[in-house]
Amino acid sequence: MDRSARAILSSIGIVCMVVVSGCVSTPNPKDNPKGLVEKMVARVGGVERLYSLKDVEYTYAYRDSAQGTNMVSLERYVFEEERSWARYKSIDQSFVPHADGDLIQGYDGENSWMTIAGKPVEEPQLLKMSDFLRKTNYYWFTMMFKLVDPGINYEYQGVKSPDGVEYDMVKVTFGEGVGDVQDTYVLYLNRETGLVDQFLFTVMDFGMAEPFLMKVEYEEVEGLKLPTKRTYAKVNWDGEPQDDNWASEISTNIKFNNGFDKTLFEKPAEPEQTSKM
Repeated sequence: MDRSARAILSSIGIVCMVVVSGCVSTPNPKDNPKGLVEKMVARVGGVERLYSLKDVEYTYAYRDSAQGTNMVSLERYVFEEERSWARYKSIDQSFVPHADGDLIQGYDGENSWMTIAGKPVEEPQLLKMSDFLRKTNYYWFTMMFKLVDPGINYEYQGVKSPDGVEYDMVKVTFGEGVGDVQDTYVLYLNRETGLVDQFLFTVMDFGMAEPFLMKVEYEEVEGLKLPTKRTYAKVNWDGEPQDDNWASEISTNIKFNNGFDKTLFEKPAEPEQTSKM
């Protein structure tokens, strides 16, 4: 064999080694489901970018035709300590009967509160709902960034192709003590865009262990892709709707870096009682 033939074979061998090496080094999503989630977080703008914007204000509209519920609120959050506040522009009487005057909810990072016409609400059921909404509305807005928080478990569940779109399926659960309750999520990660187009979720705060399916559409604001249009319905764990009742959640007029003072989120002091003489 002459030198030129040996050189050709040697080159072929090197190419084969590179190809094989490349194949071996390609990560298997089954072995690294967290990596898929981390890539998604980077594609929506990254955690650092979100927190650099300090705070946010937006208008939130919720509609559930099955329950006959329509609510519109002005939402404000400070990302540090996940502080949350809302003033409701409209709210159903079925949700808060006799809500005459401004209804305001707040969460200061530790405790939730609620006032109607400036007076504190002490009814346990209303306070529980206020606590749920303050934390849930914040979570839905920031969820795509919070999916890499400490204490989260990831499990790869293969590939599904609903409506002809290929998705990597990643189950997300939360460690003990992470959050008020430990819900379960199943993310549909679009294999082409890397984004979460939809996800399954439970609502264990109200004992709902059967899933809902949330579909999301994104809007880019200040370099972040935010899930500003969301619709959800009851489904089974295969993502098949159990009825045709879809609720919608729409976020508009999003403004970051408003400079909110943390005192906005603190429970207002009760007015002093003047003693009768």
